[in-house]
Amino acid sequence: MNIQRTKDGFNIRGTEMTRLETFVDAAFAFAVTLLVIGGGDNIPNNYQDFLMALKQVPTFTLCFSNIVFFWYAHHIWSRRFGLDDGPSTVLSLLLILVVLVFVYPLKAVYAGAFNFIPGFDSRDVFALNSVDDFSGLLVIFGLAFSLLSGIIAALNWHAFRQAENIGLSAYEKFDTKTVTLLWLTNALIPLGSVSIALLTTGVFWTKVASFFYITFALVLPVLKICRLRLRLKIKNKP
Repeated sequence: MNIQRTKDGFNIRGTEMTRLETFVDAAFAFAVTLLVIGGGDNIPNNYQDFLMALKQVPTFTLCFSNIVFFWYAHHIWSRRFGLDDGPSTVLSLLLILVVLVFVYPLKAVYAGAFNFIPGFDSRDVFALNSVDDFSGLLVIFGLAFSLLSGIIAALNWHAFRQAENIGLSAYEKFDTKTVTLLWLTNALIPLGSVSIALLTTGVFWTKVASFFYITFALVLPVLKICRLRLRLKIKNKP
């Protein structure tokens, strides 16, 4: 039987969707419906309400991107390893739990961020009474993002520990281990924003906590370049 390969050289072990993966997909789909424009039962029934609902588009787009980011990570993990054991089930269910809790602070933090943009009013999506309110949202958002990233890291680390059982090659072991490290980095960076938001007050420091996520754009490309170079060396070994 020929084993299909992904473009990065991984064997596809999860050739069929398990009940666990189906449940995870359904939960993520439900999380997206909670973000949908109009907010569930509040479907616009006239032109003015429709225009008001359109103000939610930027917030919805960013929230949708965040949800898909974690869903796709779990999807790739499922395709690569096809694991359906106890630890995989517990971690996947924990991922669902955090995602469903994550939906509300996710929408609130992005709506609150748009409130700070001159000429943009997203108070119909989520109203803030003070800068401290937004600072509190940053703490909740950062902890949730960190926890979700940590769960994805744990799933990949579990797969790495099962390397012999599922037949990972040296290349696949390297890729799985380094993916785990990348997700750990994703888990650690938000904690910097959380620390700033918890330990400081005022508009300036709230903005610092918000823009701390730029660290992703500075750190991750460097790590990925180093990983790519090491990966090529392993792949080219006889």
